[in-house]
Amino acid sequence: MKYLLILLILSLSAFSQEVLVLNLERASEIALKFNREIRRLKNEIMSLEDTYRAQKWDRFAPKVDFLADRYSYGFFSEILLLDLGNRLARIRSAKISTQIKEELLKELERQVKIRIVELFMKLALAEKKAEVRREEMAVAYVRFDRERDRLEQGLSDRVKVAEWESTYRRFRSQLLEAQREYNETLLEIKRFLGLDLSVPVEISLEDMLSFEVPENKTIDTSYLLRHIKDNYLVRVKELEMKYFESKAQEEKRIFYPELYGYLSVRNYYEEAKAFRGEANILLRVPLFDGRASFYRVKSFLDRRRAVEIEKKDIEESLKRDFLKAPYDWDELVGKYEDAVTFDNWAQENLDLSRSNYELELAFDLGYAMSTKTEAERRVMEAKFNIILYLMRLYAKMGKDPMEVFKKPIPFFVDRVEEI
Repeated sequence: MKYLLILLILSLSAFSQEVLVLNLERASEIALKFNREIRRLKNEIMSLEDTYRAQKWDRFAPKVDFLADRYSYGFFSEILLLDLGNRLARIRSAKISTQIKEELLKELERQVKIRIVELFMKLALAEKKAEVRREEMAVAYVRFDRERDRLEQGLSDRVKVAEWESTYRRFRSQLLEAQREYNETLLEIKRFLGLDLSVPVEISLEDMLSFEVPENKTIDTSYLLRHIKDNYLVRVKELEMKYFESKAQEEKRIFYPELYGYLSVRNYYEEAKAFRGEANILLRVPLFDGRASFYRVKSFLDRRRAVEIEKKDIEESLKRDFLKAPYDWDELVGKYEDAVTFDNWAQENLDLSRSNYELELAFDLGYAMSTKTEAERRVMEAKFNIILYLMRLYAKMGKDPMEVFKKPIPFFVDRVEEI
């Protein structure tokens, strides 16, 4: 898949007139490969992995030195045979640092997917807003033009003409604002995905527009609470606690034995070409450390306790968010149902205006059309807010937020009406 995406980008550069069609799935695939923040974090992880491998190699890697003085020269080799002390802790610390970054990368990938959906929604709402303003502007211009004709016939005055011109100019300004927002968002989508800004793209909104709001459902908070431990911040804090424990272990040097092997080969000048070799095994057990390691150990353990408090606070915050989720859901669904009801009224009003169409009532039909379009925009916005809320709930549980579009949502249960 990675190579197919690379070929896709290269082909787009070669054939700049070809339009790239982006739906949510395809945009996510491209972003996870080419988003600059993700690429930067992946390089950081590679750096930490190299540090981890270096610490592992350094533990038992042999060391060879060349030594020379006024009496002789030679080679001295040293290798660690057994280590029960801080070297092992350094390896563990390097591994935990990598794991922390990997958790951050997983969360960044989740947030990138949510951001893609936000940008797609912003684009859709800007397009709908432009449609509303275009219809309002058309009606206002007709009224303005007609009022000018009435002024020439002596049936109106300059105040009314100026009023309708002001209304027309206001709607036109709002249309230009919506068009600017649409094009700005389109450029931001390409930049965020890591695409060349000159690549022509077409955005498919089918996944979001076809999303069905489960109106007769409520949220099972017990399901959410079971996944607090899977939240990325909770997992990161757990790893940070282990990291500071490991760093404290690095500072402990007393009574940790180390077994070394030595090999020395020397040539004394007075003996010409004769080399002397000597091998030995040395057991080293530190008995006293005057470098105040006790305080450094205590410092890391204090930081571990501070992180533990942060972890508990995060868990309580998540618990609060999950327990109030049914009420947040009811509010969002209530706003959606209100928007749908307004849309139904707007459709009835539009049908009535069409059935009563006369020249004198043409303006009423224009207003009814713009009202209907605005109602559709409100329904769209309410649905989008529901989708984003559900995606953020998924992310808080450490799950892929795109699962909202792929399968039944597992934390919904049937609503039971109280009698």
